[in-house]
Amino acid sequence: MPAMLKFLAGLMMYSLIFPKAYVVVIPRGINWIKHNFYDEIPESVKWAKGYQKFLLGLLFFIEVFIQSSWSAWVAYRILEFSMQAEAQKWLYFLLGALCGEAALGYIARKEEDVNLWVALRSIIPMGLLVQFVINPRFLDSLFGWLVRISFR
Repeated sequence: MPAMLKFLAGLMMYSLIFPKAYVVVIPRGINWIKHNFYDEIPESVKWAKGYQKFLLGLLFFIEVFIQSSWSAWVAYRILEFSMQAEAQKWLYFLLGALCGEAALGYIARKEEDVNLWVALRSIIPMGLLVQFVINPRFLDSLFGWLVRISFR
């Protein structure tokens, strides 16, 4: 199979699977956690407000981490195939970025209530995809473990 076809087939397949699975699984889990652990707090319980902020920050971090892991995986695919290519390396970068950003865009469009934190949760991974491709050392420092897991 030609390298470009192999690159596109794999990336397009995962670009369809990842956002669909993310939209089905992650928001349900987040809503369950918020429903069970994020209640109205009485005025007498002062520590609960800090607990709620910590919980929201942790959930934000988890969602950004999962979407950034997707960006890292796409960047690794782009770099892997473009370094092996004889010509048209730019095409790998263009098509890979389109597939990766499209998946993240799909996730962002499925958000129900849009506020600053929801926007940041989508913007950070989108920006990281470009940053990872431009600076692979940054990618290796944050997500070097991903290569060992997924590219065996």
